[in-house]
Amino acid sequence: EKLMPRIVFWSPYENMTGNTHTAVAISTLMGMTHKVTSLLMQANFNSRKMESSFTPYEELKQSGVFNNSNIGINALIRLISSNKLTADSIQNYAKPVLKERLDVLYGMSADDPDGYKQIIDNLPYMTRKADEIYDLVFVDMPKSLDKKSIMDTVADAEIVVCVVNQDAVKFSDFFTTLSNNESLKDKTKIIVIADYEAASKFNVMNIKLKYKVKDPIYVIPHNYIFADACNSGTVIDFLYKNINSDPKDYNGNFIFQTLNIVNEIVNIAKIKDN
Repeated sequence: EKLMPRIVFWSPYENMTGNTHTAVAISTLMGMTHKVTSLLMQANFNSRKMESSFTPYEELKQSGVFNNSNIGINALIRLISSNKLTADSIQNYAKPVLKERLDVLYGMSADDPDGYKQIIDNLPYMTRKADEIYDLVFVDMPKSLDKKSIMDTVADAEIVVCVVNQDAVKFSDFFTTLSNNESLKDKTKIIVIADYEAASKFNVMNIKLKYKVKDPIYVIPHNYIFADACNSGTVIDFLYKNINSDPKDYNGNFIFQTLNIVNEIVNIAKIKDN
């Protein structure tokens, strides 16, 4: 009996943009459109982008959650070191953002390099545990190709969402990495261009031709209204408000393209909404 998939969002380039926003958009729309329970977590050092997409940053800061080691991933690390991590405890330390559909596990609370190393080293174990209780586990990974522990987590996941920008200099290197890198070679991959501009001459059709890419390439269109929503903690409102917009509209197109990726995950995971 195969566990439901763990889905990591990853890019080889540190200066890539859109990784976290891609993870936020896909996991939230998954929860809005399918009867699955999902956990969204992040493994970035000292980043608040994910948490503050659902709750305004100032509000989070004032509530003290960033320094609270009894919630989020910090609490889990303590349980791991004392051999007490259970699937239930992961759910207890996560924050529900869509009732019974999507929980968010807050990241590192303090600037703590040792704690961070512990988190990265234990990620495969943590995500496997989470997978016992959630249908889907979404992980926003640090962008890197040369850190073994990060690539171990990528190699351990069932689906790797490989994120890249419309950067001509990077494409050829990116596609080579996807086919040659040991951790990625035989993985189920979903290729996504984040912050996509359809009018660019590096559109999907041209990229596929030029780099002889056989796999589908998905896009998350650049959308400043969604980016603003992420920055103001109102992602759920934005998505609910626009979920039935015409796919030809600015926001409707953003949602339509993101749902294409959600549907691809649903197909791979054989999710049945019954």
